[in-house]
Amino acid sequence: MRELTSPSSPPGWRPDTVSGARLVTVRDEGRLSCRGAWGGAAGVTVVAVNRHRPGGRYEDLYLSVGPDGVVEVLTEDAGVNPDLCAGPDGTPWVRMSLLVNRSDREPDTILPLRGRSTWENHLNTSEFAGDFVGWIGHRAFWHQDDIFDGRKPSRVQAVDLEADAQGPRLRARRPVRLPLPQSHDAVVCTDGTRLAVLALDEDPVGPGYLRIIDPVTLVVERELPVAREPDEASLTLARARSDGTALLYSVAADGRVTAIRLDSAGTRSTGPAGRLPGEPYSVWQVRGTGHHALRFTTEDTNGLLVLDGAAPVALWTGAPDRYRDTVGGREIPLGAGWGQPLLAAVAATGRSHLLVLEPEDNQRRLALLLV
Repeated sequence: MRELTSPSSPPGWRPDTVSGARLVTVRDEGRLSCRGAWGGAAGVTVVAVNRHRPGGRYEDLYLSVGPDGVVEVLTEDAGVNPDLCAGPDGTPWVRMSLLVNRSDREPDTILPLRGRSTWENHLNTSEFAGDFVGWIGHRAFWHQDDIFDGRKPSRVQAVDLEADAQGPRLRARRPVRLPLPQSHDAVVCTDGTRLAVLALDEDPVGPGYLRIIDPVTLVVERELPVAREPDEASLTLARARSDGTALLYSVAADGRVTAIRLDSAGTRSTGPAGRLPGEPYSVWQVRGTGHHALRFTTEDTNGLLVLDGAAPVALWTGAPDRYRDTVGGREIPLGAGWGQPLLAAVAATGRSHLLVLEPEDNQRRLALLLV
C-alpha cells in the first residue's frame, strides 16, 4: 500500500488572530464539507474534508492544522468515507471503507495516516460495530446502540492489532451484547485498564447505571446506580475510573448544566456548571486531555460549552456571519455571506479545542477556529 501524497491543487488558506483566537479560513473552487476532526497532544489537529471538484470529481482530504495554519494536506486514495480516530500510539488513524479491486465490496478497516507501506497484505476486515471508543494496549474498542429502538441491547466490539513477519494484521472479534438498558456513552477508564459505559432507561425517570467492563471478556464486572435529575434532557459520561469514580454532566430541558461526581461507593455530589442557550436537541461529549466540553444544538443555534470541572470556561455559539464566546466576551467575525455558521466538528488538542465551522450556504470555504 502506498503512502498518502499531497493533492496537485490543495485548498488555499489564510491565518489570522482575532480576539486572542487563531482563525484559519480555508477556500477552494470545489464544495468543501467536514467529516470530522482529530486532536493530539502535540498541538497538531487533523481535519477530514470531502472536496467535490467542478466536473464531479470527488476527493477525501486530510488537513493537518497547527498554531500557524495548515501545515500539510494529504489525499486519501485507499478508500472512502473516512472517520478519524486515534491509533495505539496516539497518532492519527482512520477508519474507512476500502475500495477492493474497484468492486462494490467495501469492507471497513482502520489504517494509520502514515506508515502504510507495511500493511499491504492485511487490509480487509469486517464491519465494525458503532463508534470508536479507544485503545487498551493493542486492542481497540467500538460501541454501538440503536437510537431508534431502545429495546435492542448495545454492543461492544474489540479489534486486535497483531503483528507477524509479514507486517501488522487486524483481527476483528465478534461483537458482544451488553445487558439492557442501552448504554449511550462509552469511554476507556482514565487508569487505562477497563471500559466504562453509561446505561440509561428509555423512561427519563427510569434507572441509570455506570458499568465497568473487562476489556478481555467484555463482561460487565461492576454496576453502580446513577440517580437521574427530574427535569433531565441529557446525561453524558465525561470520564470514569475502574473503581467507579466518575464525572457526568446532566443538561435540563431549560439548558441548565449540572456536574455530577460519583465516588467508588456510588455516592454522588452535584454542582451547577453553566447553561446552554435554550432547550437542547442533542448533546455530545468532546473528550480530551484537558478541559471537558459539551457540543450541542438548540432550536436557534449550535455550539460548544467548555468546562473545567463545574466551571464554565467558554460558551461558543453561532450568530449571523460570526461565532462568539458569551462567557469570555470574545467575538470572531467570519465575513459576509456566512449566514448562521454550522459547527461541523470539534477536536480537543491539549487544553485547547479546534472548532470546524461551515457556512450556511456557500460551501466553498471552512473556518478553523483554535480556542
